Amino acid sequence: MSMRESPKVEAVRWLRHRQAVDRLAYLRGLRGLTRTMTQQQIAQALDLTQPSVNSALKTAAKVAEVPEGFSGASPYEIAQRYAVGELTREQVIAELTRWPYDPSPTSDGYDALIVDEPGTHTVEELARALDDGLIDEGLYDELGEAHRTNA
Repeated sequence: MSMRESPKVEAVRWLRHRQAVDRLAYLRGLRGLTRTMTQQQIAQALDLTQPSVNSALKTAAKVAEVPEGFSGASPYEIAQRYAVGELTREQVIAELTRWPYDPSPTSDGYDALIVDEPGTHTVEELARALDDGLIDEGLYDELGEAHRTNA
């Protein structure tokens, strides 16, 4: 068994992904509170200082909204939510097969250094999710097949 497959490593990896999705939910929730509360009211309600709320809101402003009908703002975030148990296999397949992926960067056919600008959320996020242990090879293959069929 490799170190990467160790149960202790797996547990810490799960916690890292849990922390990441919780942080996104916190920042989106905090941003949502600003619709009806001032920063001072938020600080008081959450037992924080107003400068802490202000700083967190600056970070929250950079966090993408979750598109309607999806559980995350990117294919990678959806895979993270699956990995921590927020989504079933069926849900993650449904969401990741209908995600509107951006085109992957491609060469001009002559010069490997000249490529189209990469999109924000390409199918390469699925490969990253596989590499990071968020999805297994079977799920990756199933998503790839669905993507090829829909392309």
